[in-house]
Amino acid sequence: MPALVTTEFRIHNAKQFREMFSEAAQYGGATASAALSTNMYLFIGKSAAWSGSYNDGTTTYQVSDTAPSSDTTANTSYSHWKDMIAAKKVASSDVSHVIARNNWTSGRYYSMYDDTVKFSSLTASQASQNVNTGSADTTATLYPMYVMNSTFKVYKCLYNNKNESGRPLPSTVEPTHTTTSAAAPAAQSDGYVWKYMYTISAAESLKFVTSSYIPVKQIRDANAYGQGGTAGGMTVGGAKDDSSDQVLVERNAIDGALDIFVISADGVNYHFENNKAIASGTGTSLVVSAPTLTTANAYAESSVYFTYGGTSYVRKVASSAYNSGTSQVTLTLSATLGVTLSGSMPTCNVGPWPRIDGDGHGQELVLTANTTGGAAAGSVGGVTVVNSGNSFTTATMTVSVQPGASSPSGAIVTPIIPPRGGHGFDAVSELGGYFAMINTKLTQSESGAFTTSNDFRKIGLLKDPNTNGAWTRYTSDTADQAKVITYSAANETVTGDITITQAASGATAYVVDVNADASTMRVIDVTNGSSATNGYDGKPGSFQTSSAATSGTLSFTVGAVANGAMSIGSGEMLYIENRAPVARAADQTEDIKLIIEF
Repeated sequence: MPALVTTEFRIHNAKQFREMFSEAAQYGGATASAALSTNMYLFIGKSAAWSGSYNDGTTTYQVSDTAPSSDTTANTSYSHWKDMIAAKKVASSDVSHVIARNNWTSGRYYSMYDDTVKFSSLTASQASQNVNTGSADTTATLYPMYVMNSTFKVYKCLYNNKNESGRPLPSTVEPTHTTTSAAAPAAQSDGYVWKYMYTISAAESLKFVTSSYIPVKQIRDANAYGQGGTAGGMTVGGAKDDSSDQVLVERNAIDGALDIFVISADGVNYHFENNKAIASGTGTSLVVSAPTLTTANAYAESSVYFTYGGTSYVRKVASSAYNSGTSQVTLTLSATLGVTLSGSMPTCNVGPWPRIDGDGHGQELVLTANTTGGAAAGSVGGVTVVNSGNSFTTATMTVSVQPGASSPSGAIVTPIIPPRGGHGFDAVSELGGYFAMINTKLTQSESGAFTTSNDFRKIGLLKDPNTNGAWTRYTSDTADQAKVITYSAANETVTGDITITQAASGATAYVVDVNADASTMRVIDVTNGSSATNGYDGKPGSFQTSSAATSGTLSFTVGAVANGAMSIGSGEMLYIENRAPVARAADQTEDIKLIIEF
């Protein structure tokens, strides 16, 4: 039976890739070791036009500049080294997790986060889903659960105002708030609840926002554990505190908090009373004036909710007794109030007790009545979260049957379990950041390492190459990888985009560009000939100095030959992308963005 590659595994791989650009690893032998940072280079190659053909196993395709050969991320052939022109080191700041871009658009139906729904369904558009138009059910596209608004703020949908049949209503109010507290924010006027995740900065927007992708990150260390201000380098003012809203969102997240509840059935005949005067309260006793129910023990299995001294209190009623002749009822509570009520007395609300069965604790909830037109009497309309609790990985709710109510039944309310760490703890994992973007700018000639008079057709990533002629890591910011041939006695002007051949050695090479003032040319695609005589590098068949080379009617004498900066074949070739030709110029900068999916 095949193994399942989970979304978490893909995100883990993307995180490991991202971390690679800023972490060091231990290398060494029996007597010593040293920490060497990973050195990743983006390189360009292939000035010659695409030609020939390739076969994908079933079909043969012709190759041209308008139809380059197929891309591959696994080909480590030396051909990539042969046509490599130059390379530039990729900085840690040039890499980001990215997710598909979803602009908030009025009238769209958005998925809401649900721990029981397949993650890929929550982060991709789903066509022909059942939705609610407000007057009837129909089918429409259900868009991903996260959006970017018009000011580059990113939100996750916690609730999409679905009806009892599970059909969402359209989103018509753009989320704009920047609430960083752990609790779910209040629903907007369209019924949607949006969790603010982070804001994309101007610098991040320039580097990593495209028409298809937006950046996403976790501020704390990616391998952090635990919550609070000291986990994962998140101490106030610490190295990971960049003073952004996202720091507060991550720091305030609560693992296993119950913030969102879905009512799939309102039920009927539950007993609710609002704004009842409290006469007194202390310990486990609360006296309520002018009750609606007067039968002994009628309020058992109910909750009582009030606010006193700025603190909200929710207690379960264990039993109750009507105080004859006083229009009062004494409620015996299942837990002490923890305060003695005096002075200006509050009012309270009474409703059915929402019993949570699960592995967390600390939650305090209040059920409210459905007051919309046409709702059944005594039906459940909402859940007010007084305390969301924590540590829940599983939870179910049972709406208790009140003995004083008239046959209450039928309410079905489902708690939504948040992702590990709580909403906003790890935006990369929560929003599906298994894409990585590398953005590298090639600014003009990059101090002479890159040609500005020829084009390139190949982009790649090279990890930890060695310095040419040495077993040490190459660490410079740029690398001119073309071989440089000094020439003399040319019978005509030497230009780029020609293939030169040396009769004495049989060696050939493709000329990328020429510095006529220095009488040098940069060449790639160097192939040794069949000569048994050693050339410039002590190898048979390589270019021989002081011997002629030709290209058509051009003839010149080969002088010194210098290898490129990096050792051919060293390091790891991680990524190759073949493209149509990209022309370069002396005043030009290429902004190269690579998207890698894990």
